[in-house]
Amino acid sequence: MGQKKFKITTMVILISFVLSILTLTSYYIFAQKHEDSSLNDIAEIEDVEDEKESIEENLTDNENIIDEIESEEEAADDISRDEEAISGIEENVKNDENKKDNKNEANTKKTEEKDKAVEHNNSTDSIDSNKENKEQERLLNETLNRYVLDMIKTYPIGTPYLLNTDYANYNGVTTNLYYKDTLLLRANPKGDRASHCVGITFEVFFKAMQERNRAVGLSADDLNGMNWDQLYDFVLTWYVASSNKSTHNLTVALEKYGVGRRINNLEDARAGDFIDFSRENHTGHTVVFLNWIKDNEKIVGLRYWSSQKSTNGINYREEYFNILNEDGKKYGNIIIDQVYIGRVSSINSYKTY
Repeated sequence: MGQKKFKITTMVILISFVLSILTLTSYYIFAQKHEDSSLNDIAEIEDVEDEKESIEENLTDNENIIDEIESEEEAADDISRDEEAISGIEENVKNDENKKDNKNEANTKKTEEKDKAVEHNNSTDSIDSNKENKEQERLLNETLNRYVLDMIKTYPIGTPYLLNTDYANYNGVTTNLYYKDTLLLRANPKGDRASHCVGITFEVFFKAMQERNRAVGLSADDLNGMNWDQLYDFVLTWYVASSNKSTHNLTVALEKYGVGRRINNLEDARAGDFIDFSRENHTGHTVVFLNWIKDNEKIVGLRYWSSQKSTNGINYREEYFNILNEDGKKYGNIIIDQVYIGRVSSINSYKTY
């Protein structure tokens, strides 16, 4: 029983084993078939995948080619744009150069015009400067005569004549005269602008000297460097204060202080000179000379401007010398040998003293 049970059990085990083997074999065969089918499917799938990848690669290559073409086109466009930009820049540069050339040409023209203007101005300035220098030189070399003749025209004819001995209050001038801010000569306190011959002629000399100084740029208070005391001594000499005309007269004053000289030859006298003369009746006179009066080319008298009693003050007058005419009569009573003619020199001809 036990052996039979063992056999049955063994048979069951064998059968189970065989069945297991058969089952495994069937499964293996099925699995093998299924695996082959799967492998084929997988191969097909892989082929499809490969084809897909190939297509994708082709697409990618095409896209890359397209990208390259587009890049090349973009590059070409960029090059075209760059060329256009460069062309534009070149055009701008050319325009700028043209503008610059035009500007340079305009600037050159302006510079040339400016240079011409400067040259013209310099030339004009040089001409003006030369003219000014020549004019200045002319004035410095001109005697006082013209200024004297201009000055006497400023005095009204008929301004009264007055001669007295009140020297402390009246000195024969029409207005108070100042030199270096100090009173030099006094006018009549009545204010009538009265004058006498030495007073009015000195006043004309003094004002004419100041006017000439201003014309050449000198101080009106610089008469050849004279200080107030020296000019006052000049006045006393002009006025013949010592009553000795041979040592005190206007020509002595001019030469003493280096501003003029005596004219010895009557023919050399010129309008605007100053003259001091004496008469046979023991009177004298100081005048501004205008011209000689002649008879058959012979000097017989003179015409002058001054202040005198015979004309009741400032006026023009004629007088004659004590020389004989054809009838043996004298033309007048001016002593021809006592005529002192003085001329004020040019500034450049002043002398030291």
